[in-house]
Amino acid sequence: MPILKGREGEFRAIAHLPAALVRHVLPILEVVPTANGPTKDAYRFGKQVCESAPAELTIAVDVRHLPDPTDGVRRPLRDIADDLSAWGIPMLPVLHLYDTAARLADVRHAADLHGGHTILRLGSDIRDPDDEEAEEALDRLRNQIGLTIEHCHLVLDVFEVRSERDLTRVEPVVRKCVSWAQRYPWRSVTVAAGAMPESVSHLPVHTPTPLRRWDLQLWQRVQDLGIQYADYGIAHPGTTGAAWRPMPSLRYTDDELWWIYRWPQNEADKPAMYDLCKALVASDHWPPQGRDFSWGDHQIAARADGLGGPGNAANWRAWTTSHHLAQVIDQIGRSGYTNLRSHP
Repeated sequence: MPILKGREGEFRAIAHLPAALVRHVLPILEVVPTANGPTKDAYRFGKQVCESAPAELTIAVDVRHLPDPTDGVRRPLRDIADDLSAWGIPMLPVLHLYDTAARLADVRHAADLHGGHTILRLGSDIRDPDDEEAEEALDRLRNQIGLTIEHCHLVLDVFEVRSERDLTRVEPVVRKCVSWAQRYPWRSVTVAAGAMPESVSHLPVHTPTPLRRWDLQLWQRVQDLGIQYADYGIAHPGTTGAAWRPMPSLRYTDDELWWIYRWPQNEADKPAMYDLCKALVASDHWPPQGRDFSWGDHQIAARADGLGGPGNAANWRAWTTSHHLAQVIDQIGRSGYTNLRSHP
């Protein structure tokens, strides 16, 4: 259940999900706010989904970063749900314990249009999931939006996990919340975390730098609970934007690490991305399947051969997000985990 920003790179990666992976992925797409305002942001997001979503892919939509419109009767989540329903694209609205009555009404509208399923996302950038607060809120959610737990996925989001100390702190939180959740027939229970730093600009150049996937390690520690896996892809969990004209770079997912490649561009030379991709393809962490592992790996291999343009930040994020999705599903399958199942 990858939690992805609704940006060009992520949409491009989703557009190239092979049919065999679609049934194993339920992406939570966060609508990213811009200076255009929430109504236009919602319309742009819906259009991007329509242009990108593969057949049979169900997406979840989270508008928590959007402000409420200050005028008119338009509501972002309602607009997105209406548009996706008209285009035949299934979606699940995401709700939070602290949503206003108006936002909860939007969730109910969206769920009613799309089969009645929802996602309850506990936790945020400022607070851990809290089972006691969730327990107190369940009756209110049942009354306000007709929440049916059997039709609701539960996501326990601990946000940023970047160290052994973070893991030691959040593991008991997750176990306590799962113990509470197991009293109810949730459609699924998932733990979510992110481990990518806000910026990789401090890392060295001309050499791959390993970063530990602490988010994966959290799931490995608690997978005995039978819960499903979510992360923030190759991005930081926050809403930080990309740097203006960033250095050619790739964030490449391996079994336990990300390998961060940064190659400075010399204006007098050919684009640095070609040399970067050539180094990646020659590395030990290039998959045995090579370019056939994912659409993103095919794009990287082409650049290693000097084919195609060098791309931009959105392309680089698309290529490595595509690889990341394939890597996570492959890795969970290889781990022998038995709860990798199809999502509605």
